[in-house]
Amino acid sequence: MATPTSSKKLSPISGFPEYLPAQQRAFDAITARIRQAYESFGYTPLETAAVERTDILIAKGIDAKEVYGLRRLAAQQGEGDDDTTGAKELALRFDLTVPTARYVAQHYAQLVFPFRRHQIQPVWRGERPQKGRYRQFHQCDIDYIADGAGNLPLAADAEILACAFTALASLNLNFTMRVNNRKLLNAILTDYGINTVAHRQQAIKIIDDLEKLSRSEILTRLGSLTPDAAALVAALKGEQPLRNTTTIYDGLREVNEVLERAQELIGDLRGGQLVADYTIARGLDYYTGTVVETTLQDAPELGSICSGGRYENLAESLSERALPGVGISIGLSRLATWLMSQEPWASFGATPAEVYVAYGVPGAAQALRAAGLKVEEGLDDKPLGKQLMQAEKRGLTHAVTARNGDMFILRNFKTRQEAPYGADYILKLLQQR
Repeated sequence: MATPTSSKKLSPISGFPEYLPAQQRAFDAITARIRQAYESFGYTPLETAAVERTDILIAKGIDAKEVYGLRRLAAQQGEGDDDTTGAKELALRFDLTVPTARYVAQHYAQLVFPFRRHQIQPVWRGERPQKGRYRQFHQCDIDYIADGAGNLPLAADAEILACAFTALASLNLNFTMRVNNRKLLNAILTDYGINTVAHRQQAIKIIDDLEKLSRSEILTRLGSLTPDAAALVAALKGEQPLRNTTTIYDGLREVNEVLERAQELIGDLRGGQLVADYTIARGLDYYTGTVVETTLQDAPELGSICSGGRYENLAESLSERALPGVGISIGLSRLATWLMSQEPWASFGATPAEVYVAYGVPGAAQALRAAGLKVEEGLDDKPLGKQLMQAEKRGLTHAVTARNGDMFILRNFKTRQEAPYGADYILKLLQQR
């Protein structure tokens, strides 16, 4: 007699999402569109190990409390740390940037630069789970990494923006991609009396919260750094013109050049807007040039679904070579969760099959597969009505119920009509629909 399973054992683990079959198919289809867009720009796929050495992960200032350590439940005596406790040595990756930095430094002699890579994999963070924030989630990253001996052209920034724009447009989204430049932002802050590196870093972190906090809170925080806080915020928001200094001019030139080049690459793709926004800060310290954030016009509550920027040294803590680059990341899990409530993703069936072949129709499944169709075949002699009802519940739209020579009786679940067709014609018919 089977022992009943406790409901506690079957309850979901908070922050580690799992999908039902139809949702998983939609998730995979969304991922495939993003991957196709990335590869259309020549970005090669990369997968790195789920596990990294802890000292590499936290070298960039990541809070150790958010990193999941890795260890075996039981260790063999005399084995090395890498294979036993692991809590000190090994951890699950926190993001895809650090593993890429380690990979490039490790394989530098075997790679050909510039190195264009895309990486679509899960990451793990010890955060408090809430709507849109998970402990395990997928990211879709692209990076253009230049050889340390050469310069990184602004055209690379434009290509990264255009590539991510193309990926989002392929999902039929209405979005706004907002672009700024850290050189420009630093020049503006200096112009308003925020002169030291430390104070500018403080200001950037405050500006990064501009949309989360009220204007009065922002002014109060910035007021400790500059007496012209109100004028600074007005300038950043475009409510008054920027002052004409050499460093501000140089920053504006870079922003405009990147936007113009990106727009040329994007062409007439619709659904998104590519605009300059001087309030975009990206609080991370390693950004040195272009920075970008993207929000959905139909779901602004999701926050930024695609962000990134330019950096001068990807592998600073891992290699003596300076490896400048520019990268951007689409937050796939957050975006896909919202998309799966929208059409056409919400209507995905639970099976990839295009047609169901009822039990006892000899050779039909083989002939239809040979014609190029995905086929699910009944394997037991349930009543035909029950077979068709279950097939329709799984999301199939057509079924073959009988065979007459080279002709197959095709049933349309929507109209409840049946008619004889050849295998090749069935393929064309379903492709048209």
